[in-house]
Amino acid sequence: MEKKKRGIIPRKIKGFRDIDAVQNQLRWHIVSKASEVYRKYGFEHWDTPVLEYADNLGKYLPESGTVAGGVYSFPNPELEPVLAEDGKELRDEHDKVIMEHHFLAMRYDHTAPLARMYSEKIWNDVQKNIVHSGNAPLLRRYQFGPVFRFEQKLDPGRFREFWQLDFDTVGSEDVSADAEAIMILSDAMKAIGLKPGSFIVKVNNRKLLSGLLQHLGLNSPADEQNILRIIDKADKIGMQGVSEELGKGRKDDSGAFIDGLHLPDDLVRKIMDFFISFTEPQSRSGVLRSLTEKGIDTPLFTGGLTELERIDSILQNSGFDDSKVRFDPTLVRGMAYYTGPIFEVESLDFYRDRKGRKRQVGSICGGGRYDGLVENLTGIKVPAVGASIGVDRLAELLTLTRQAPPPPQGPVVIIVFDDELMPEYQKIAAQLRAAGIATEIYYGQKRGLKKQFQYADRKNAPYALMIGSNELEKGVATVKDLWLGKQQTDIKDKDEWRKKVQQEVPLDELVDFFTRKMS
Repeated sequence: MEKKKRGIIPRKIKGFRDIDAVQNQLRWHIVSKASEVYRKYGFEHWDTPVLEYADNLGKYLPESGTVAGGVYSFPNPELEPVLAEDGKELRDEHDKVIMEHHFLAMRYDHTAPLARMYSEKIWNDVQKNIVHSGNAPLLRRYQFGPVFRFEQKLDPGRFREFWQLDFDTVGSEDVSADAEAIMILSDAMKAIGLKPGSFIVKVNNRKLLSGLLQHLGLNSPADEQNILRIIDKADKIGMQGVSEELGKGRKDDSGAFIDGLHLPDDLVRKIMDFFISFTEPQSRSGVLRSLTEKGIDTPLFTGGLTELERIDSILQNSGFDDSKVRFDPTLVRGMAYYTGPIFEVESLDFYRDRKGRKRQVGSICGGGRYDGLVENLTGIKVPAVGASIGVDRLAELLTLTRQAPPPPQGPVVIIVFDDELMPEYQKIAAQLRAAGIATEIYYGQKRGLKKQFQYADRKNAPYALMIGSNELEKGVATVKDLWLGKQQTDIKDKDEWRKKVQQEVPLDELVDFFTRKMS
């Protein structure tokens, strides 16, 4: 039997995609509209590298205890010095610089690279004690681009490369910055095209959750994170599933047993009583009143409640009522680095899946306050708050709910009748482009009229320009209105249809004609 030769097969890596023109147009629509909102609030556009030193990114992925979990990481092929805590090169007993292949990682979000970038900017001043926790400089930036996560299980709609669009305020502990972030998310969703009433911004405070658990005698950060991780799954497994996982465990839909945290029954009941009391939506004032009536007096809980009251006051004065922003004490958000107010945007729209089942999209973006990321790299506490829009997830929502913007207008397409006339086609195309009119000459190998018009339709071209030798002799071009032609479905007579959608235009008047028609 002949041994098969190893082949090079054109294929993509699992979890990665090719993005076509329609998807790219939708992606850039989201980015450009949201960026306009960010700039109106004073944020500047910054970028960070796709590759970072792995130890700079830290252990921040949800449900992951190490930087390797879910991160694309590999050793740098270049040997570099190992640095001490003061930034100086480490040396061995022979006074030689210790070198190694440092581990690199592809960024898994834009927040950890922001913390590295900010820390690097202030590093020298921190070492000299010029910058400290009380005077860290203010930075307000937004950033967009691809991030990479090694998702073990690729559920539908989940990818290993996807775009995020972030904005962050670093160097402010004022809860007004948190309230502003909530308003920015709401404004951005409206600018992108989500209809009023089709989404809601939900807000909570991690201090409330931490204060509740402390009130119940749970002071371990590990216990807190494990409990909140389970509560964060309530949308997927329901309150009964949460209760079972906090206790002895449960069987999932496949029949597999998931071991629980084995908390005492009385403790599980008290935790569940708190969250169940907020499962039905309430007004913001109603939530604040209910939280006050809980009688929980731990400093964290009362501090979180005070911050929510301040946020509510700012939102009310800025025109963001209960129809736009809702307080939801059951909101957790998975990232372990959140330290204060947290928020996310939930789509209220429904769509039909391939089997005709009605489904809700759910959460599409979110963020919160994180006051510890820069401290991990510099040793000084720098307050920060920000949010991230999942660009590809939001694009999918717009497509599923038919809220995506129409495709952009394509170019005028010059139909090629004769290769000998190509110099004339090029001359006309140059004149139109010089006047600001996008123009494309058809270069396909098959030059049949049907093929060329199909191509023009696919490019969403508004007009096709037809010039053969006869037209050239007469000094005219035949202009076909492609968009109008698609609308004339009630005209059956071809000659009558042509009179409606085609006309002859003198060559020396083409620029004026298209300028007038396409302005």
